[in-house]
Amino acid sequence: MHHWEVGGSINIGWPDYNVPERPYTIVEFDLYGPVFRARVSDASSGGKQGGFLVVFGCPDLVLDMLAEKATQRLGFQVVVSDLRCSIEGNTLHSFDYEWYPTPEFAERPGALARAIAESLQEMGRSG
Repeated sequence: MHHWEVGGSINIGWPDYNVPERPYTIVEFDLYGPVFRARVSDASSGGKQGGFLVVFGCPDLVLDMLAEKATQRLGFQVVVSDLRCSIEGNTLHSFDYEWYPTPEFAERPGALARAIAESLQEMGRSG
């Protein structure tokens, strides 16, 4: 489905700020079906890094439910961002959560991606 790999390029923009998509380099990522989390670097700003976690093809109402389930499951606040991002032509809302580049926060991004993917599967099984 997708061609992403560490060291590869991904196009990201912010339509709410009229910022068109442009390439970033993928530093790390998790892909669980429609759940996609990535850390990217921006060569044009000296390698500054940022990240996002999105669910492709998921209605906003379900995203809110997934954020609540992740908060309960992981013990830290997860919300759906009001700011939309554009990834490879798909406009999406991402999840926001507290994260810092320190050892105590290192596991949060991956744990959150797994928790959202598991919750999405559980919701699909329950109808």
